Amino acid sequence: MLKILIVFLSLIFSISSYSNYAKEVSSIMLIGNSFFYYNNSLHNHLGDLYDADPELDTPRRRSITINGSSLSWHDVNSYLSNEEIGSFKIDSDTNTYEPYEEKDIDVVIMMDCSLCPINDSRKDSFYKYVKKHSETIRSKGIEPILFMTWPYKNKPEMQQQLEKEFFKASKLNKLRMVPAGQAFSYINQNFPDINLYTEDLRHPSKEGTYLAALMIFTTLSNKSPIGNTYKMGIDSEVAETLQEVAWFTHQNFKKRSLNSGL
Repeated sequence: MLKILIVFLSLIFSISSYSNYAKEVSSIMLIGNSFFYYNNSLHNHLGDLYDADPELDTPRRRSITINGSSLSWHDVNSYLSNEEIGSFKIDSDTNTYEPYEEKDIDVVIMMDCSLCPINDSRKDSFYKYVKKHSETIRSKGIEPILFMTWPYKNKPEMQQQLEKEFFKASKLNKLRMVPAGQAFSYINQNFPDINLYTEDLRHPSKEGTYLAALMIFTTLSNKSPIGNTYKMGIDSEVAETLQEVAWFTHQNFKKRSLNSGL
């Protein structure tokens, strides 16, 4: 009985700690490729989701992307040591530069190329640079987070392969993860009328970018996005379905992560 109680209390503490830490995020850096910058960049829509939630402060966001890139292309140390990065913003009303008083970064969300984790010639690089960049990020007192990419529309079998490698990399490096791929897969299987892709069957449509932004929002805030008024100009019913799937995916993923020790 005592052992069960200890396990139960540990579970509650883990969930509570996750929640408390998540709500303290005030600055985010996203490192990746075109999957992030499509549709006027995911980081902008992430900010809009925060703006629409009266209970949350909107974090500062910096997105650093290279088209077609893998993690091996990114010099993460330079992103975090260059004091000019994220040092100012442009006020569109006055057309002036305004310095940020705070330049600290709380979390870095990183994404590899869409095939890198499961391609035989790139898989070793995926593991190498997830480890290298995680160590670099942690050395600056920042939390690294891994973004799980999604399967191509015409290659649904990719999801199982991606999950295997992402879970392994996450566990090896003790990383939190954004399970965007799981949310995409769920929509593809259960709501086939919602198209998450552009014509190339890989990059995100507006709906795809919105779902990815929802997954980052709920991962960082540990809060349900259901009812959030920001819908990115998407049909309300579709947006509400994406919100529900994002929260459902997050809840299930968190339970799986706690059970597997991630």
